[in-house]
Amino acid sequence: MPIEPFRTTSHELFDRLEPVSGSPFVCPGETTAVSRAIHLARLNAAWPGCDQCEWRFDTEGLAERTVLETERIRSHRVDGIRRTEFGIRGQYINDLDRQTAGDLTRIFCARLHEQSVQDELHLDVPAAPRQVDSGQAGVDKSEASAATHQSVAPVIVGYDGRSASVDLAIGVVAACREFGIPVMDAGRCTAASIQEASRCFPKCCGSILVTGAGSPNAWAGVDVFDDSGEAVPVVWKDFGVQLEHVSSDAVTSLRLRLPDATVRARWARRLTRQSGSHDVLSLEDRYRDWLLKWFPRQSGLRILIRTSDVLIQQRSAWISQTIGLEILCRSQLDSTAAPGIALTMTIPEDDRWFQIDNSFGHCISSERLALALNRAMQSQSTNITAHADVASNRFWLTDIGRSGARRSTESIRDALAALGLIARLMESKRLSGEL
Repeated sequence: MPIEPFRTTSHELFDRLEPVSGSPFVCPGETTAVSRAIHLARLNAAWPGCDQCEWRFDTEGLAERTVLETERIRSHRVDGIRRTEFGIRGQYINDLDRQTAGDLTRIFCARLHEQSVQDELHLDVPAAPRQVDSGQAGVDKSEASAATHQSVAPVIVGYDGRSASVDLAIGVVAACREFGIPVMDAGRCTAASIQEASRCFPKCCGSILVTGAGSPNAWAGVDVFDDSGEAVPVVWKDFGVQLEHVSSDAVTSLRLRLPDATVRARWARRLTRQSGSHDVLSLEDRYRDWLLKWFPRQSGLRILIRTSDVLIQQRSAWISQTIGLEILCRSQLDSTAAPGIALTMTIPEDDRWFQIDNSFGHCISSERLALALNRAMQSQSTNITAHADVASNRFWLTDIGRSGARRSTESIRDALAALGLIARLMESKRLSGEL
């Protein structure tokens, strides 16, 4: 009889290996150690057990291309909807589809409306949270009927340039209107421009941006900001949503475990008898006009902007043509140097963040940048001050001359606005290219 050839999978082969005494490499779920060769072989094969292994960053001996590929595979294996600082993220379709995004939007709408009502009544103490179990998610009828007698502030909704964002934005807009909140549709925008829209319309309760910024390309998400541009607090347990701690790549995050469909169906309540209206907001032209106020009227500077967002590239080209400032736009991944550059700004998908490199190619920290700008503006009569947080490396501008309806100052986190201020100070010789 012919002898069958020996066939086994890599996983079965790993399982048959003898333990190695004295080795530190102990895989998750196992009690015995393996050799370094087996450790590298498992990493090379993108073994699922390596996702949570404490030794997964010990990759010396593997090619850089292999390490990048296994990291990509690991990121795509992460499942579930993750809570972030400003909202949620999840794999498009697998975890976050149009229906799920709409369900979660109703929760965000409830919190935006509650905050708006508290602001209108000038309440110093927040309302007591609704204690609702998984079988009674939502508010009672008395609360719902009381809400019908209150004015409902609109919400601004926009989406970024990811292919999944347009689809999810449809579900978000529909959920807001079904909930009874009027929608001001900003269309394609960025985080910085939708926050400027909130400052232009102080009667809105906040803004919702459909974006997957900061996540792999296959992911999507929703960011929610209050009328001040800050994160919206949500007591998830009041809606029957459970939080689970998940660790990946040395970062601990919170995963949302949504209740079943019957409980989520109760989230589809309305604040009023009618659905919310839907108005299209002409945001882009208004935002660009506002950006021009930060830039000098004329400039001979040469600036390099690295960004992969097409809309930010278009804005930069428009500013360059309008005021004569020479702005070179390149992809965020393009590290090619350009001669005669006064400064380089790198802008990610979330354009509230940025990185500045001076004329010598040295990265400028947010703290150093804020100090340099404030020192340069001391001799000017200006209402603008620069601020930085060392721990998070955040940078923002404060404009006390343009106060909102509910606040005394305007906090502006906008990469292009910051670039305009820097260019204006450099053009007036108050700020050098060294920063």
